[in-house]
Amino acid sequence: MAEALVFSVLLKIGAVIGEEVVKAGSSKLLKGASYLRNIQSNIMHIQSELTVMQSFLRKADVQTDNNETFEAWLGEVRKVANIVEDIIDEYAYMIGQIEGSSNSVSKKFRYMKNCISLREINTQLKEVRDQLDRLTKMREGYSITISDVRRRNNESPNAWIRPDLSAYSNAVDEDEIVGNMKERDQLSQWLLEEDSSRVIISIYGMGGLGKTTLVNAIYEREEIKRKFDCCACVSVSQSFQVEDLLRSISKQIFANEVKIKTEIDRMDHRDIVDRLQRYMQNKSYLIVLDDIWDKNAWLSISHAFPVNNCGGKVVITTRNKDVALLANENSVIELTALSQDESWNLFCRKTFGKLREKICPSHLVAWAKKILEKCQGLPLAIVAIGSLLSFKERTEREWRMFYDQLSSELSSNSDLSNWVTNVLNLSYNNLPTHLKNCFLYCSLFPEDSAIEREMIIRLWVAEGFVEQRGRETTLEEFAEAYLVELANRSLLQVVRRDVNGRATIYWMHDLVRDICIAISEKEFFGIVCDNRCLTGLKGNPRRVTLQSQCENLQLDGGSSKLRSFLLFNKQLPSSRIETALSNFKLMRVLSLKSSNIVSLPNAVFELFNLHYLDLSRTKIKVISKSLGRLKLLQTLDLMETLVKQLPHEITKLTKLRHLIVFSHHDYRIFDWYSGVPVPVEICCLKDLQTLDAIEANQNLVSQLGSLAMLRTIYLSKVKGSYISGLWFSFSKMPHLIELGIYACDEDEVLNFEGLKPLPSLEIFALQGKLEGGEIPSVFSSFGNLRFLILRWSGLRVDPLSSISHISNLTWLSLIRAYEGEVLTFCSGWFPNLKRLHLVDLLNLTQINFEEGTTPSMLRLGLQGLRSLTKVPEGVRYLCSLQKMSIQEMPVEFIENLRGDGQAIVQHIAVVKIYD
Repeated sequence: MAEALVFSVLLKIGAVIGEEVVKAGSSKLLKGASYLRNIQSNIMHIQSELTVMQSFLRKADVQTDNNETFEAWLGEVRKVANIVEDIIDEYAYMIGQIEGSSNSVSKKFRYMKNCISLREINTQLKEVRDQLDRLTKMREGYSITISDVRRRNNESPNAWIRPDLSAYSNAVDEDEIVGNMKERDQLSQWLLEEDSSRVIISIYGMGGLGKTTLVNAIYEREEIKRKFDCCACVSVSQSFQVEDLLRSISKQIFANEVKIKTEIDRMDHRDIVDRLQRYMQNKSYLIVLDDIWDKNAWLSISHAFPVNNCGGKVVITTRNKDVALLANENSVIELTALSQDESWNLFCRKTFGKLREKICPSHLVAWAKKILEKCQGLPLAIVAIGSLLSFKERTEREWRMFYDQLSSELSSNSDLSNWVTNVLNLSYNNLPTHLKNCFLYCSLFPEDSAIEREMIIRLWVAEGFVEQRGRETTLEEFAEAYLVELANRSLLQVVRRDVNGRATIYWMHDLVRDICIAISEKEFFGIVCDNRCLTGLKGNPRRVTLQSQCENLQLDGGSSKLRSFLLFNKQLPSSRIETALSNFKLMRVLSLKSSNIVSLPNAVFELFNLHYLDLSRTKIKVISKSLGRLKLLQTLDLMETLVKQLPHEITKLTKLRHLIVFSHHDYRIFDWYSGVPVPVEICCLKDLQTLDAIEANQNLVSQLGSLAMLRTIYLSKVKGSYISGLWFSFSKMPHLIELGIYACDEDEVLNFEGLKPLPSLEIFALQGKLEGGEIPSVFSSFGNLRFLILRWSGLRVDPLSSISHISNLTWLSLIRAYEGEVLTFCSGWFPNLKRLHLVDLLNLTQINFEEGTTPSMLRLGLQGLRSLTKVPEGVRYLCSLQKMSIQEMPVEFIENLRGDGQAIVQHIAVVKIYD
């Protein structure tokens, strides 16, 4: 964790050194001050020292455990890193305070007031330099080196080997294994199949799902071992050494060759590979590589196993999806959580194994189910908690106490640490440096809550966790790659994807979250204020998330080190929020989403380090002109507020990346989506990536093209005369992916004829009457378009032929868009369309689906089609259709559906009629 902290501080130092606000402040007002030059010099020196220290920690952090000397030294490193972070943020705050002043007189006053503080910062930086020098000498004095760390914690001086958790699994007979029957049968079938070519099989899932248990059980089957001429099963460490891994395999392969076995320890890498290749050249073999963390583990040893057409099989278990993809096509098994019945069965076996019937006593059933629900089907957690409970008294009082204290048990109980914490900590400790803080941040969300992709990405960026590695890729794009990697490592679960397969909602397993929270609190990374009786924030945690009333919690001056304040408690009185904010001057992230505040406290405009401000779904009506003082703000979220106007001072937010200020209502009315007017100077904010939504005007239209970084823009109150100018501006946005255009009224005609396609556009929402009642020809040239919504289009000609060959289109919604009577989906059209929604097409009497049309269709929604009285006959041809939703359809249609139409829809898994 220390490495992640140092990494975060280094990113922050880099940002401050290059920050335009700091440059501006220092050049205008502090020019000539020697102590300012010394501050910059000291910061760069500390940056250099921390870079070297991070390099050391990168190798040591994962490889140390229970080494008191190293841990003590590491604790000192954390203290210094936190001090550096405080100084850097304080420095940025002071410069921001000066720049945030409204006039030159005020700036000079701020300057004079801060001169003493800046001198103090310079002194503190000198002290930090001395502390870093002492830490280096301390490390050398106590001989803390990477090689020593390894030797102190492992038997082998040549490689760090993780604790062998497979021993737990090997102690279980296959008859005792609960669940995963389908996966066991599948693995057995694949291993017993007659296939001359070498086959790689992978089993993946988060730590604790039973990957090792499953593969060991199958490996030990006699029928499996008889199938192969030679077998080996080894565990792979995070920091594996190729030679050591090959030696372990060789000793099993040559188990009956005593002479060769004794020679293996003296062989080098090349000799071992050569011996394995010659011995296995004409043999069938089974190699099990358990718990691979990286593709390189397999790639570095694969050449030792000949591709000999004798039926070799390699089984890999991993937590990382990228590693799992090393397997042959259709040879991947993904383990998932146990079902309720399987979980109960396993829990009873482990908890009541000493009882003759192994059945839960009736007076404990209620508490047992509550405790089991906490495990959420994770086998290792069930085994750990069940084993612990087996040594407790079987009384309601004891079990109630255990349930109430379960979170603390996870972090403090040695048994649970051996069974659960070690496993989950392995996943955490093995994370690359840049992912550790990001992963811990996810635990700040409430238990079982959705973690929205866009929100968590913007939070990470605001916190400074994401490293910029190139000009062509944004921080947000790097952050999304971080999310994908966490999901691939099974530390986050994807619970929702969009129609194109892109993850939109993530979820953290409760036990993973508990471990995360324990680490966060230990490291003062952050604290979760939930149902625990917290009265204060001990240790100056950097982040606080408030999820319950916490009436006794004191958010006072002791919280001055806070960088993030996330409010998930809608009932917290606004007075407490205002009191708290006055103490958080170094704040970078403030989320008051869905809170009951009606006005923004003035204290917010003193948060000169603020990067992220979320006021969505509050009752705020007015945003003060003081907003312009927050010059580092990156994200401003005013979605679903009562704000109708933004102050001109928003144009001073030169770092703004995301402005979300839309409101929406019933999607079936014309004025369902609205934005706010903005000053035309907003087009000077060159970092803007999201504008959702703003009111269009003639002056704004001509200037939008200067926002070359825009990815998403939605415009309301668009007039027909704006279209050509808008399109010209859009053509200057090479990264524009998502576009929404909403006409000013139902009669406004929008003409797109003669316009060129936007090559990067993937999502297009268009509301307004189209010229001539036809789809513009430019639509057919949207090569990357995936998502198309047409509303109130006034189409008189069947639009489908004009858009049918947009090969990437996966979502199509027509909402009061077509005034004709017939829609025809011809054979071969819409090859990738997965969702079709037809809403309020009032004259539509017939929908024709020809055989061979929309072969990928998964969902069909029909709503408010008041002239359609029969189920379309061609629905029977939609072979891939999984769900059909019916809402506000004529009585005749419903009767037909329940009568003769049954035969047409019988292949659809779900046909849902909404009242």
